[in-house]
Parts: sequence; structure tokens; C-alpha cells
Amino acid sequence: MSSSEKLKNKLHSALKLSGFSVRREFCALIIDKCSREGVELDKDSTFNNIVKDICNSLETQCLSDRSIEREHIDRAIEVCLHSGYDRHETVFNVINAFDFPKLKYNPDRKMYFIDNAKSKMLASADVKAKMFLERYSTILQRTKRNFLHKISDSGRDQLKLQTVDYLLTLSYVTLDRTLILGSILQVTEGKYYLEDPTGIVQLDLTHAKYHGGFFVENIFVLVNGYYEDKILHVSTIVLPPGEEYKDSRHSFGNINYFGGLSSVPLKDSQRLKEHLIRNKSEMIMFFSDVWFDHPLIFEKLEYLFEGIQASPPIAFVFMGNFMSESHGSEVMDTLKKLFKKLAEMISKFPNIVNVSQFVFVPGLIDPCTPHLVPRLPLPKYVTSDFSKMVPKSIFATNPCRLQYCTKEIVLFRADIVPKLLQATLYKPAKDEIADCVVRTVINQGHLSPLSLNSLTVHWDFDYCLRLYPLPDLIVIGDKSEAYQGKHKGCHVVNPGSFCESGFQFKSYTPFTDSLDDCEL
Repeated sequence: MSSSEKLKNKLHSALKLSGFSVRREFCALIIDKCSREGVELDKDSTFNNIVKDICNSLETQCLSDRSIEREHIDRAIEVCLHSGYDRHETVFNVINAFDFPKLKYNPDRKMYFIDNAKSKMLASADVKAKMFLERYSTILQRTKRNFLHKISDSGRDQLKLQTVDYLLTLSYVTLDRTLILGSILQVTEGKYYLEDPTGIVQLDLTHAKYHGGFFVENIFVLVNGYYEDKILHVSTIVLPPGEEYKDSRHSFGNINYFGGLSSVPLKDSQRLKEHLIRNKSEMIMFFSDVWFDHPLIFEKLEYLFEGIQASPPIAFVFMGNFMSESHGSEVMDTLKKLFKKLAEMISKFPNIVNVSQFVFVPGLIDPCTPHLVPRLPLPKYVTSDFSKMVPKSIFATNPCRLQYCTKEIVLFRADIVPKLLQATLYKPAKDEIADCVVRTVINQGHLSPLSLNSLTVHWDFDYCLRLYPLPDLIVIGDKSEAYQGKHKGCHVVNPGSFCESGFQFKSYTPFTDSLDDCEL
């Protein structure tokens, strides 16, 4: 028997012992591709590592109910030989909301996989309930992991997580080291309840102490206190704990959870990491409320372009609203002329045109579907002239995702802070507002932790607003004062209203993961 035949039998047996019945011709394919890459399978350590990597890749492709085909083997080989990157790598990419991967959690395998079911704009009524159930299940698994970490760190069982039906079977109980996870619900004026998939219980918030965030209707919270006469008298109410990227990552295996052409996460790409290191000083600039009908806007932008034309940034990200007022029935024509004027001005700086990307994220009153998210991009009627004159322009949805090398950035234009302040049960001090916004968004794992009355979300596209696992940077264009903060390893920043705040904006350096305040 030849050495190649022995190696093929050895590989076939090793994969079979690992639970994967792989056809012999696929084993020959694996050996052939490894030899082309200079991988010495004759060495036991190398052989064992390759087998382990292939098994891990096949496991993450969710093959429990189907046979292993050539496409699965090709993917496994590509991932294990190329350290997580493949032919679909992109240095810079903007992913529209309707192109985000829709993920579904498998509680038995404790893994996420791609859900191929198509979402609908006009979804059935049961999708609304399913939307909150999926939010709950995501936060529940994160919270359970956090509790396990606390127990293992302390060495004793300190915290217990219960459901609402635990209370409903009792007449009186004091929740000392017990917390209940649920969503705040206002059934009638001034009467708040806690709801989870097992039931609903009325809350008495008279003596409740609130910690570290905003508490509005539909938000998920952890509460304790004492239960008596079918009412939960709350002593403490807190947001569920957030989770750092490294702790969430294992639940996604090797699927591309962020979106884009690649079938594996580009955050793992060694080649893109090297590209980032070679471009340490590159920047991305973020602007919000860029009103092109403002009398000084073109003068200020031209001043900016003149100053940086020698070393243009990676991208300019402009977030709407793109006009200060609606301009009535002529809004489309007016905005078209303003975009053309902007393109003519940018064309004066050929270095910027050739190097920098221009990304435009619509606001909630820009032309299209107002006050609904996710939102479609600006109509091509408005943007066609600009696209011809500035080829590196991208008109994105709201929200959208931006990938630069291994950095993951989420962009969202919505007035979150005023809505949170208006609806919260507890209003933090002014100097705590920024930190509370950051903690609320990250701990909820959602861009819009509000009731649907405050900000309407397409029920079947709610997954487009979820933040799990956490990205490196979340940019929320908000008309409130500029703020920034970091929690669980994730930056949250609001550039502030460009035209109302003295032409302020933010500059982000991906290599150092740092943000700088800028002003014209």
C-alpha cells in the first residue's frame, strides 16, 4: 500500500472517530490541497491539528441533519489552511440592513446558525410576539453565562435566576439573592408589569432603586424585592449584564455573523490584520445632521477638504437628516440639486475623490419611509448625479454596518436620547446621561431599546438592530449633545448635530481604536 493510500485511510479513520463520515474521495482532496500548501501531514502534530480544524469547521456548518458534501469540505479546507480568511476578503465594505445575516439560536447545540427564512415587510401578527421572545432568549443566555462566571469566581452559589411563573405559584416570598428577568410593560396608565414567556406580574415601584441605565417600557430588566398579594414589590431594578465580544464569539462558530461576501468572520483574517498594521494612521470621519440647505455647510466642508486633501481619510460618513426642513412637495428635487452641488465641490479635490469613500445614511425624515426602521437608502433619483461625479459613494440603509479590515462598526441615525429621557421611569443626573445611554444600548444588545410607540421597527427585521456579538464601534447619530463612552469593550459615540453644534464631528482611528473630537 502506497504512503498516500495509508495517509488517506488514516485521515478517513480519524474523521470517523470524531463523528464525521467523510467519503474517501474527499479525504484524497484534503490531502492533495494540504500538500499543495506545503502542509506536512506525515507529522503527527500537524495531522492532528488539521483534523481538529476540519472537524470544528464541519461542526459549525450545522451538518447534523444532512450528508457532508463537497461544498462543506471546500469550506473546511479553506478556513483551516488560511487562518480564517478566504477569497471574499474586503478591506472596506458597507453592508445594508436588508443584507444582514439572519441568525437563529439552536438551544440544544448552544450555537447560532444562518436562518434562511425570508423576512417580510408586511409580517403576520405573531411575528411581533416572536420578536420580543428572541430578544428575551438572547439576553437570557447572556445573563445565565454571567451568573455562572460570578458563581465560579466567588466559589459559592450567590445568585439565582427565576421566571415569573415561580412567583405565581407562591403567596409570599422574599427575593434576597434571586433575580427575575423580564420586560417592563405598562398595561394601564401608571400600572407597570414584568413580563416573560412564562407569565406576567404586577410591579410596585414605589421604593425601587434604579441602577446604571434608562428604564423604559419594553426594556428588559432584572428585579428583586418581595412578592405578596400577587404584586412584586421591587427593591432593586437593574439592566441585564452586557457581554464582551470574546465571551459571545464561541456561540457563532465560524459563520459570518456580521455580513458581507465572506462566509467566515473577517475579524479573524490574518491578512487584514496585517493591512491594518501597515495603515496605522488611517481615519474615518463621522458627521450627523449634515443639512445641505444650511447657508454655511458648503463653505465649512470645502474648508475641511482643503485641509485634508494631502492625506484623505478612509471614508467620510454623513448621516441625515440632509435638510433642516421638509421643503414640501419639492423635497426630492431640492435634495437632488443639493447633492449635485456637493459633488461639484468634492470634484475640486481629485485626491479625495480617488482615495476616500463617501457613505450616506438617511435620517428618519429624509425621503423614503419616515419614522420606520430599518430604512431604505435615499432614492436613486436624488443620488444619481452625485454617484456619477463621485464614484466611491455609497448610499446605505439606516441602520447599516461598516467593515474596515478587522474592525466592525454599526451606524444608526435616530434620536435615541430624547426618547429615553421622555419615557424613563428614573431620570439620571445630567452628567450620568451619556454613561446611561451607553450601558442601556450595550446591555440590551439592541440599537433601539424603546417601545414600538417611540420608534417603530419592522417586526420581521428587528434582527437588523441587534448588537450581538458586540462590534468595535457603534455610531448613533442623535440630535442631542455629542457623547461617547465605552462598555464591555465596545465604543458608543454620538457625533452630535453637525450644523447645530458649531460644526462638530468625530474622527475614528481603527488601528488604535480611538476617537477624537473635531470642530470646524
